[in-house]
Amino acid sequence: MKKLILSLTLIALLTASLGGVAFAQSRQEPLPEVTTETAQGSAPAQADASQSMYPAVHALVMAMTENHLDYDPEDPEFLWTSLYYMLSLYGEMDERSELTDDTLILPSEVVQDYAAALYPDVATLPEIPAPISERISYRASDGAYRLARGDEGLSQVTVEPPIYLSSGAVVMNGALESLEDGSALRKFQVTLAARDCMFGYIITDLTFSD
Repeated sequence: MKKLILSLTLIALLTASLGGVAFAQSRQEPLPEVTTETAQGSAPAQADASQSMYPAVHALVMAMTENHLDYDPEDPEFLWTSLYYMLSLYGEMDERSELTDDTLILPSEVVQDYAAALYPDVATLPEIPAPISERISYRASDGAYRLARGDEGLSQVTVEPPIYLSSGAVVMNGALESLEDGSALRKFQVTLAARDCMFGYIITDLTFSD
């Protein structure tokens, strides 16, 4: 079974390269240095929801904000725009990826693994709609997706420690902050549910308070 190396150390390095994306709790104490080889379909045992789901939350907040989208996982444009963000920001960390000067190449199984943290049904992804097709495309000849690499942006996403509810749901509060002065541009709340997938959870809702 193919495996993905999820390293909290690598995430920390990646967030620095993205211009300061960080966990809110990292301001209080450093994240533990954990490198875990994780089988496809599971999340690192040492990682809580805020750590394992940070890539999905980060991507979803940025996609919704920059493209003025409402949370609607049934909408193909919403689905592919937010999935593109997640793949372009974090896909190159996956050992199954291939990186050229300006293109990230990902097998379809990688795309489905990442989509499983965002959407309830990823067995059959819808066709890529026109607005996003200039940034991501599928080539049937090799069963791989090709992504144009995006900009890093001038903002960061922070998340607070997760709240585990008796219902089984997990709630996290967070903010989109300016890199220039650290001010909160938007505050949000994301709801998660446990899922048997690579990231361990799925996002079931994300709302902004502004």
